[in-house]
Amino acid sequence: MPVIGMVRYALRWCNLRGFFRHSSREFASMSETENAVTGNLYAGLSLYYDQFCAEVDYAGQCAFAARVFAGFARSGGRDYLDLACGTGQHLQEMTRLGFVPTGLDNSPAMLAQAQARCPMALLLLCDLAEFDQLAGYDLISCFLYSIHYSHPLSQFAETLKRAWHALKPGGVFVFNTVDARGARDEHKVVTRVHAADATLTFTSGWHYRGQGEVLDLRLSIYRESAGSTQTWHDQHTMTALTIPELERLLLANGFEVTLLEHDYERLAPWGGDSFNAIVVATKPQ
Repeated sequence: MPVIGMVRYALRWCNLRGFFRHSSREFASMSETENAVTGNLYAGLSLYYDQFCAEVDYAGQCAFAARVFAGFARSGGRDYLDLACGTGQHLQEMTRLGFVPTGLDNSPAMLAQAQARCPMALLLLCDLAEFDQLAGYDLISCFLYSIHYSHPLSQFAETLKRAWHALKPGGVFVFNTVDARGARDEHKVVTRVHAADATLTFTSGWHYRGQGEVLDLRLSIYRESAGSTQTWHDQHTMTALTIPELERLLLANGFEVTLLEHDYERLAPWGGDSFNAIVVATKPQ
């Protein structure tokens, strides 16, 4: 069954700019004994995504979001939207915490996995800057720095505007962000997973040229088995901006903004010394 058919009974369609995350440039190289292939982590390689994120503490992030909601929200409900929901890990955890889940992503392959993981969720196939909801949600989240997939900056600003309109009065938008000044040097994250027939190594890292609004995310997957190695490289263009610039955009849309340290175990005010933060943007009643 086609991917879209697998999820259509729980899927609403929005205006689409494309089925894949923005500006993906991908290529692959393999050993001489293998045929070359191409891949996109959010499409043809999406079955590897959960392994790629094997060390992500989804439960901890969701428990944090629930604490933020309890401390900041005044909207009176528990309708929840996860932007760039991927395979539905956050949707599943937030459902366990008593929220009514909706997920949005622009990859049918990712949404198919989200539907299998969280069948009670309403899923939206849509770009971040294209969803059109009005006062429907008490809590919106966008973790794993996915807000930066809204590119260029005009699309990023549009995503913030649409999140404002999608929240009920008193609702909360929580997400994490990286300051472009902290992404000038590429810091790679490496994850290794041992499967039954192969060892998978995943690497990811940002690269910022030092000026402008382009932040590159570089991803690689290495699969080693039976004496052969397959290698996929994938690059995505994201939006670079500073945390003060982001705060100004949020304030211009009418949000009340609280910046917190990037620590999911506590709610601590951002001290301004680090280059990443968790943003709590509240829509006034």
